[in-house]
Amino acid sequence: MNPAEELKQLFPDSVVSVGLQIKKPLAIIKKEDLLNVAKKVKEMGFDNLSVITGIDYRDRFEVVYNFFSYTKKQNLVLKVILEHKNPEVASLASIWKVADWLERETYDLVGIKFSGHPNLKRILLPDGWIGHPLRKDYDMNVDQFVTVGEDGEDIVSTDGTNLLRR
Repeated sequence: MNPAEELKQLFPDSVVSVGLQIKKPLAIIKKEDLLNVAKKVKEMGFDNLSVITGIDYRDRFEVVYNFFSYTKKQNLVLKVILEHKNPEVASLASIWKVADWLERETYDLVGIKFSGHPNLKRILLPDGWIGHPLRKDYDMNVDQFVTVGEDGEDIVSTDGTNLLRR
């Protein structure tokens, strides 16, 4: 039995379905049960959370978690489906420290919020950046300019007025 099937057996009401994603065992988890299932995943020996990806499908968001067990040499993929209206799911940073950075990246680029995250703020783009570039509704027609202010802070503008001219 692969680890996704094992999770389905352990959490029949939390695991919506199982399958494969690019030959890796996949379990789709109810968002409200993610934290409990993730704790079990850690107990099962999946010591490496390597990737968190957020995907915008216009009608829903998906958060995809890729795990690896170095001792078992196994992969596992968990997926959570979120409503487009309010994309939020529990943070896994209390279980895997690397989730701190991976969740911040997903928040910054896709706009998915991770409740309980210790420091959920942008990691790649400056605080004043408008929108999340990997969302389908991101406005590619609005130019954004970033300059450095007198105190070293990033200043974001949409009209270029803050650009330094030399």
